[in-house]
Amino acid sequence: PPGRVLRALKGFAGGIRGLQCHPRLPLVASVGLDRFLRLHRLDGRLCHKVYLKSRLTCLLLNTHLDWEAQEEPPPQKGVKDEEGDELWDALESIPTPKKGKKRKILGL
Repeated sequence: PPGRVLRALKGFAGGIRGLQCHPRLPLVASVGLDRFLRLHRLDGRLCHKVYLKSRLTCLLLNTHLDWEAQEEPPPQKGVKDEEGDELWDALESIPTPKKGKKRKILGL
């Protein structure tokens, strides 16, 4: 029947701003105005709770488990180091000013 509550996520203080189901695992992640990120199992039990420094308004789950195992982006082609060296060599050098002696001012 419509309007029947099947599951409830308990432990919130304030409104829920984002709710996201994991694509493969039986988990639901949520963020609320109380600045906590919560992971619940599909049966409603709380798995993990983390306090965040800012109030989040949305949430996105990633399926990658190991960030370091991802492929590195290809190196950028374009500006060569030789061109940069030629530019620096062509610039005029400016001598650094010498520091003078500091004098004490009496009476201050």
